[in-house]
Amino acid sequence: MGYRNAGAVYELSRAGKLLKPRGGKITVHTMAELMLIDMALSSYDWDREHQEPIRDAKAKGYPCRYYMKGWKTLAEDHGMMALSPEQVIGKSEEEVEAAMKAREGTAKVRIVQAWKFLRDQGLIKCLQPATLGKNAGYLLLLGGDEENRAVERWARQCLNLPMVW
Repeated sequence: MGYRNAGAVYELSRAGKLLKPRGGKITVHTMAELMLIDMALSSYDWDREHQEPIRDAKAKGYPCRYYMKGWKTLAEDHGMMALSPEQVIGKSEEEVEAAMKAREGTAKVRIVQAWKFLRDQGLIKCLQPATLGKNAGYLLLLGGDEENRAVERWARQCLNLPMVW
């Protein structure tokens, strides 16, 4: 799952879609690239050759290139909320909890900023906003315009969402 999607992310990176200005120079937005790769690996592939969902997704009616695990999963997967021994050893429960809360807040801000960059670059699109108890659902726009429209049509069909162009 997601192997072809990850390859598409690397193609976008090679094409300069993940570059950002920094200190008068241009650099890769590594956080956004990392988040997009992880999101790509966590979603069903799209068959680029035949311009259709891969067999498993098609048979089960699963959306391709659709990420809905949320920011917290990304943060946990990348150790962004882990505490160092210095933050835990000899500290009260309240101090550890405060440190955890601070780490969680920082992780969320960093991931949301990466998602904003990806959205502004036209590489992700929120199809379903977060609601109480449910993460937002992001469509990964990893191909050309025609391919992205086909992927979105399929995702909207699978998710029973209206077609919006």
